Amino acid sequence: MMVLRSLPESGAGAEYLDMSRASTAGNDCVIWGRTRRTEFAQYPDTLSIRAAWGGRKHCDVNGRAVAVDDDNFLILNPGTRCSMYIDSVYPVESLTICFRTGLVNALEQSLEYGGESGGPGSGFVENLQPHDKLVSPVLRFIRAHLARGLVDEWWYEEQMLFLLERMHLGRRKLLQHVEGLDFIRPATRREACRRVALATDYLHTHYARKVNLASLARIACLSKFHFLRLFSSIHGVTPHAYLQRKRANVAVRLLESTRASVSEVAASVGFAFESTLLRQVRRRTQLSPRELRNRAAATFATMA
Repeated sequence: MMVLRSLPESGAGAEYLDMSRASTAGNDCVIWGRTRRTEFAQYPDTLSIRAAWGGRKHCDVNGRAVAVDDDNFLILNPGTRCSMYIDSVYPVESLTICFRTGLVNALEQSLEYGGESGGPGSGFVENLQPHDKLVSPVLRFIRAHLARGLVDEWWYEEQMLFLLERMHLGRRKLLQHVEGLDFIRPATRREACRRVALATDYLHTHYARKVNLASLARIACLSKFHFLRLFSSIHGVTPHAYLQRKRANVAVRLLESTRASVSEVAASVGFAFESTLLRQVRRRTQLSPRELRNRAAATFATMA
């Protein structure tokens, strides 16, 4: 077990190259830290999961750009090439966990699955996944103990077992949801969902840009009509509503944690007008920006 509590300021330091070698040699790895700027390559030959809070962790996954932030996490299968960088005005907290092959194999042998399609051997979906009630609580639990300075490697190994099991349960739940999409032919359900996931990743990564239905449909290699129907069925909202919700979530975090003006926040998340931000934030929180900031200040004062 290796637990690293810092991130390199730039480049891939020897400690992080040693981490990658250690993971392939049969060790679990936990990498955690806060930084405004960092950049390094990781090529773990093992299963890994990545999360970030307080900003965006940009990942290049086999040549595809995705940004992990407070709303989601990313699971990568063994052998997936990934590099990462953070470039932020404010400190970003990053967590990466790499599982040794032996731990993954042991869990696969201990769990009982009804079929190969739902079992561990079929691989994880390598798209941004929204925080949930299975995986996310364990990530936050590990994160909290890292922040407190816990150094008990045995404890971290136990939590990684819990986390890995939750990841498998989350994958099974996702596959069940996909198989329940009756209006798609069974043979194409997973491919259709994979294409929609590519467009969803784009929304999470490039929410501040101008986005339209046609461009998202092109990313998914689907017609606009078919993409709209698929996206709405999978997510329960239209692509435009999903984008506005994403922007509002980021705006709320910025209003609570920074001194940026409302107009500056609106521009940074992609809202064309300040009035749109006000409307979307109130819809999400039932509070105005001033009320949000007062609540955040009161919470901070209570914790201090």
